[in-house]
Amino acid sequence: MKVWIDSRNELLEVLESLTNEKYIGLDTEFIRTNTFFPELALIQLSDGEKCWLVDVLSINDPTIFKAFFESGKNQFVMHACAEDLEVLHRAYDIELTNIFDTQVAANFLNIRFCIGYANLVDTLLNIQLEKSMTRSNWLQRPLSEAQKLYAALDVMHLPKLYKLMNQMLIDADKKSSFDEEMQYLLKWNYRCNVKEAYYKKIKGAWRLNDAELVRLYNLSYWRETEAEETDIPRARVLEEKSMLDLAIRNPRITDDLYYIDSIHRSKIKRYGIKIIDILCKCQEIKPERPEKPLQKNQRQLFKSLKSDVNRVAEENDLPPQFLCSKKELEIVVRNLHDNERLISGFRTTWRYHLFDAIIEKHQLSS
Repeated sequence: MKVWIDSRNELLEVLESLTNEKYIGLDTEFIRTNTFFPELALIQLSDGEKCWLVDVLSINDPTIFKAFFESGKNQFVMHACAEDLEVLHRAYDIELTNIFDTQVAANFLNIRFCIGYANLVDTLLNIQLEKSMTRSNWLQRPLSEAQKLYAALDVMHLPKLYKLMNQMLIDADKKSSFDEEMQYLLKWNYRCNVKEAYYKKIKGAWRLNDAELVRLYNLSYWRETEAEETDIPRARVLEEKSMLDLAIRNPRITDDLYYIDSIHRSKIKRYGIKIIDILCKCQEIKPERPEKPLQKNQRQLFKSLKSDVNRVAEENDLPPQFLCSKKELEIVVRNLHDNERLISGFRTTWRYHLFDAIIEKHQLSS
């Protein structure tokens, strides 16, 4: 049963009825096509029997949502919660602290790495869901009946999954590790956008010399600020290939920008003067250099550690990619003898403890 909620009084009544529910299914629908920030369109709540579709475009009272979600009285069951948490934080400054993520639970239970919601429902509940509405326009009003049904089913089965998977985690003696993982993910999700560090993500940045890296850092910081302030996607301001070309070629006047093929003329007209101004500034900064690709001896260590990861994952019935991703394994390789940074490669203590003996072995042999 699904109920459409589009008035403040109806919302207050629903939230009051859910106050004593121990676990509540939670999902959102949003659009993030032409904006930097996601645009919240709908909040779905379910107790496993009913589903309430909350029209946030009609109810503009952030205090109601914030008070309910941050009360600490309920556990919210979500699937792949990162984007939903981001959109709720952006819309209402909400920071949820009591989350059960069914995708994370599925990773711990080795059902399938990063399994989708529909596949998880099919696997554990033998219910097939329709996914044709995933990319529909959730900001339109009225929503179609097909959209409403899709939104309701996207949250209706979460309480059932919680009951089943929570017990499965307890039976597998993985509940405490799961709880630590969720706390880490929540902390990571609510971190600030570190604009100063985005330049490190640009492919090929490690090849630049010091002067070129300073220019890339300045361009990247400006692009992040411009995209945030105007709420448009980063690439609409400047693409990463363009920033790399600008950092290397270092044009001194606006006309020189037209000789750089990776920059569209419309962007030169809009941002050309600002780009030249940024490139001409002489700032006394020294950005941290991005990591180079692993060297030959590091690649050998990486290969050996990856084999260890696969073995430990099999022994503990975990997906290898979940236990330690390629990026995390590279951190371990680069910081093998720096225990403080080494721990950051494993993210959580439960992971690190699985590798205590292996790390010590490699430290002694290198």
